[in-house]
Amino acid sequence: MSKPGPVDEAYEPYEPRRRVPLPVYWVAIALALWGALTLWQDSTADRTGARERLMEANALERRQTMTGSALFAERCATCHQADGSGISGAIPPLASSRFVQADPRVIVQILLHGINGPIVVDGDDFNGHMPAFGSVLDHDQLARLATAVRRTWGPGGIIDPRFVAAERARTANRGIPWSGGAEIAAALDPAIGIQPAYHPPASASADTTALSIARNGKSGGWSCASCHGANGEGRDGVPRLAGQSADYIAGQLLAFANGSRPNDIMRPVASQLSASERGGLGRLYAALASPSTSRSELAGDLARGAELALYGDDRRNLPSCFSCHGPSGFGVAPSTPSIAAQQPGYTAGRLAALARFARSRPGAVMPAIAARLNDTDRRAVADYLATLPPSPVTARKDAR
Repeated sequence: MSKPGPVDEAYEPYEPRRRVPLPVYWVAIALALWGALTLWQDSTADRTGARERLMEANALERRQTMTGSALFAERCATCHQADGSGISGAIPPLASSRFVQADPRVIVQILLHGINGPIVVDGDDFNGHMPAFGSVLDHDQLARLATAVRRTWGPGGIIDPRFVAAERARTANRGIPWSGGAEIAAALDPAIGIQPAYHPPASASADTTALSIARNGKSGGWSCASCHGANGEGRDGVPRLAGQSADYIAGQLLAFANGSRPNDIMRPVASQLSASERGGLGRLYAALASPSTSRSELAGDLARGAELALYGDDRRNLPSCFSCHGPSGFGVAPSTPSIAAQQPGYTAGRLAALARFARSRPGAVMPAIAARLNDTDRRAVADYLATLPPSPVTARKDAR
């Protein structure tokens, strides 16, 4: 029997080669794909952000160099019309308006703070809301705009940016719109003449049942105000109801109840309501003149949104929004809703929902139109409509 030799300390036993399990490959491939996708998304987000910042800078630069007439076309013509004729029963004309012909402080203060309440222009009554431009236009832009309006429909003359700056400083703490023509005439220029007194929107309704449902709900159900706001102003993806046609609101409540307009949230609420209660809620919200709370918040291209709303897009067989929804998007009672000052999240979401019905409802107008809008166009038109003043409350609204 031989004697064993010394042990080799560097010796390593033979290990057979084994294949790497397939799950390890799958994990590695998934991680690689995830990393590549993350890098691509980050780069896309950076490019999108840079593109949006460039668009905002270009828009700001363009407005800073626009003439007064161009500013009027962009900011005012949607409501007052390009020729200053206004809209009968809803928007006052600028031609023959004492407010335009009055002391220049009047037009500057209206542009700075807006108007909320009744005025009389050329013998006709108007009761709506004009938005303020003091927060979106600087002294020079407001001066150019006011000068263009007074040169076209007023006594003429040039309004100096320093005059606008002084007027802004003088009323810097105001914080609210002018309360109709009576306050403007009393505070700025009595030569405007006698104007109707301003009465704040009533906090109560003759239809106590409708008011109770709006505030408290029915039979333990959700109240309207819990989602749509205390004054029907809407929020986020919940629509504005204030100023809509009474018949339109009642009709939509019926559609929610019978399922012809599918909505899992609204159907149980609407199903509890009788026909008289639906009508009462319609009249209640139609009479509310709450200021707009909607803002452009979807990063939409406002110029593209204005194009679609005003003119449509013939290349894609898209009619203008206002061709059906009325001048300035104020709606056409009883079946076509107001879309002015609507919450942009609701508008974009509603257009996307309608597009899904294009195939199942081949004869319906809005699903076909919505299906031709891509996501970019939906955001653009929703953000543009959010910048418009809300539909005014007038006695002749349903007659229109």
